Amino acid sequence: MDVSWEKSCAGSMAEHWARTGKRNSPLLNPGGESFTAMRGWKAAEMPAVNGHVTARSLARIYGAAASGGAIDGIHVLDPETIEQGIVEQSNGPDASMMIETRFGLGWALTAPHAPYGPNPRAFGHSGAGGSLGFADLDAGIGFGYTMNQMGNALYVDPRVSALIDAVYGWL
Repeated sequence: MDVSWEKSCAGSMAEHWARTGKRNSPLLNPGGESFTAMRGWKAAEMPAVNGHVTARSLARIYGAAASGGAIDGIHVLDPETIEQGIVEQSNGPDASMMIETRFGLGWALTAPHAPYGPNPRAFGHSGAGGSLGFADLDAGIGFGYTMNQMGNALYVDPRVSALIDAVYGWL
């Protein structure tokens, strides 16, 4: 990866954030192409920033977590690891994102401002533009939502809130 692209991308994002105060909006480079569509962005390995996934695969991995840690008989996570991962580690203002957050070990935990359904042992993470994946240990479900148009929601995107409500309505 071209390091100059990486520095340009980071600098442009920081300038955008400072100018607009928005941290989760569709970002454009000076030429107009979305950062997330750029080859350099897709090729970079930036944990918690640029995962590329389908809704089906996102739901599948969270479904494994929600059903004991296996996918098609293949062990992915120990149930004990999942339980340890949902123990609250932080709850309150996030100094980096400037919003309220609630986290376990690596996963966001369901909260009044970011509900992943009605159950207290739901966990997951939202992504840029409105994507969301979560597991609900009490309901035994994995959920994945990806979109083809970026949104600006900082928590659970309104487009996905209706789907979450529908899923729990069907259970």
